[in-house]
Order: sequence, then C-alpha cells, then structure tokens
Amino acid sequence: MGPMSPFLYAVLAAAALALLAAAAVFNRMIRLRNKVRRALQDIDVQLDLRQSLLPNLNRVAAGYAAHEREVLERAARARREAASARGTAERGRRELALAEALRGVLLLAERYPDLKADSSFARLAEETVRVEDHLAAARKYYNGAVRAYNTFIQSLPVNLLAALFRFSPAEYFQAELEEGEAE
Repeated sequence: MGPMSPFLYAVLAAAALALLAAAAVFNRMIRLRNKVRRALQDIDVQLDLRQSLLPNLNRVAAGYAAHEREVLERAARARREAASARGTAERGRRELALAEALRGVLLLAERYPDLKADSSFARLAEETVRVEDHLAAARKYYNGAVRAYNTFIQSLPVNLLAALFRFSPAEYFQAELEEGEAE
C-alpha cells in the first residue's frame, strides 16, 4: 500500500468531525429530553401532594358548609378527572380545572368565619397554597425545559438527526401558555 493522498486525509478528517458533531448534538438532545422528564416528575410530586390534600379540605369544609355541596362535589369530580388524564397536555388542562375547583373550596372560608377559624382547615389551606406555589414554579420550569428542547430538536440541521433518532416534541403542561411564556 502506498501513502495516502492529502484528499483522503481531508475526507477522513471531515468524516471524523461530522461524527463528533453528530455525537455532540445527540448528547445535547438526550440532556434536554432528560431535563424535560425530570421537570415533569417534579410536577407529578406537587400534583400528588395536591391530590392528597383535597379530600381532607373537603372533609373539613363539609362540616361547616353543608349547603355548599356543589362546590365540594365539583372539587371531588375535578380531582377524579385529573387523576384519570392521559398525556401531559390533557393532564395540564384537567389540573387547571382542579386548581380552580380547589380555589372554590378555599373561598368557602371567606363565607364561613367558623371554617376560617378551624385550625385543621387553616393548616390544610396554608399547605395547599404552598403546594400551589411550588406547582406553579415546577410548571414554569417544565414549560421552559420543553421550549428549549422543542426549539433545539426543530432547528436545522438538528431536526434531521432528531427525526433519525425519533426525538419528538414534548407537550407543554397546560392547554394554553400564560402570558409571557409564549416565545
């Protein structure tokens, strides 16, 4: 075998660089996708906490606001529907409905001073507000991770590798983005 030509060296060098670039892009897609998955797990933790608080809130509120059965039933129904949701976008929509129903239960305290003064209800309401704050932060982080991931895999030439390795866009957590989140 004779010496290799400079052209062959250039071709081999270009192929090696292309392979390294593809590996770097693939690794970044994996990191971004894993960030989305971790962020969704953080949301799930907060949703599970909220799901566990609602029956206790309903139980305590029911004793004070028996004729407010519609509010309590709406919250229980929203909880069941949220628990049965499939897919991130659907779960986000149903969790928004649950959050609205939960606010209705918490507002009962405004109409019933005895309920507001009940230490169990006050503790549950405080914990619920804390969970809602953590959930809002987790959702915002998740939606930001989804935006970064989706933008990366949909950009040229990354989208070619993303299609080859079957990376698909992630869903946002809710049906519609809040103001300031769309970009």
